Parts: sequence; C-alpha cells; structure tokens
Amino acid sequence: MGKRTASSVARSQGKASIRDSLLEAASALMREQDTVEIGILDIASRAEVNHGMIRYYFGSKEGMMLALLDRDVQMRIRQLAALFRLDVTPTERMRIHLEGILDTYYQIPYLNRLIHAMVRDASPERVHHIAEELLKPIARAQHRIIEAGIESGEFRKVDPKLFYFNTIGSADGLYANRFTLSAVFGGIPAADDALHERYKKQTVETLMAGLLA
Repeated sequence: MGKRTASSVARSQGKASIRDSLLEAASALMREQDTVEIGILDIASRAEVNHGMIRYYFGSKEGMMLALLDRDVQMRIRQLAALFRLDVTPTERMRIHLEGILDTYYQIPYLNRLIHAMVRDASPERVHHIAEELLKPIARAQHRIIEAGIESGEFRKVDPKLFYFNTIGSADGLYANRFTLSAVFGGIPAADDALHERYKKQTVETLMAGLLA
C-alpha cells in the first residue's frame, strides 16, 4: 500500500512538472521572440517533451495559453491580497502597488498582447473569466486604494478608471516596444535590470505626482 501511494505521488509530481515545464517554455519563448505567436512544436521542444503533451494537459494550444495567463495574473492577485494586509498609508500602498505593476510588465512583457489574443473571437465564457477573474480584481484594488487616499486627504480627486489606464499604459509602454527602444534610441534590444529600475522609479514618481493632493 505504501509503495503504491509513493508511486502515485511520484506520478502526480511528474505530471505537474511536465505541465509547468510547458507553461514556462511558452512564457520564455514569448519573452525572447517578443510575440505571442509561437508554435506548439517550438514550445514542446523547449520543454523537451512530445508536442502531444500540450493536448494531453491543456486540450489545445489556446487552453495552454489561457492556463499561462491564469498562472501569471493569479500570482499577482495573491500579492494584492498581501498588500492590503500591510499597515501603511494609502500613499505608500499605491507606491508599492505601482512598483509591482511595473515589475510585472518587466517580467511578463507579453501580458497585454496575450490578453488581447485570448479574448479575440473567444467564447462569452472565456471573456467573462478573463474580465471577472483576472482583470477586475486588479482594477478594483487600485480603485480601493484611490478611494482611501481621497478620504484621507492624501490624494486629489481623480477618475479611477482613467488612472487605471494611465498605469497600464505606462507599465506596458517600454517593455512592449523593443523596436522603438532599439531602432529609435539606438540602445539595447530589450530593457535590462538597470533600465527597468530607472524606468520604474520615473514612472511611479510621474503617476504619483498626478495623484497626490
């Protein structure tokens, strides 16, 4: 009985490892190639598994991409829950939140493009899932911080909806525009840690300047 249990655990761990390897392979390829249009053979090759494993674990390439989107965004939603447990002012909470958004887009520069690809010609169920389970929790969290800051007198009255687009647009801008970064500014082909830290500092300061009373 003990041996069968151990064997079952090992098989479960093996399945989880293959599934995670496929997700990480897809993520790595999208970051490296700066596109969400990647092939299943390339994904399987990077994960060092047969491409049939994509269908086995996810049903289809689209199913795998949705699972990747879930993985990437749900991790950040859990971080938001931790943010609201901190005993800090709305100003400091917003600053931490904005820094986290910038870090997210640096680590996952394909995020907006993947969202758009997943909702294009998608079923109503998938659109509802992405909107309600992945996007609205982040927008609501930011709205909550803004309301607390206005109530405390730290923030001036701003439209939370517009500030959300200010935030996402600023966060996505540098990391999703490698061509402009390289061709126009004659620099590196993609943001590195040093450039990211500079961009994060300047962007957070700019956004906060428009928010503080």
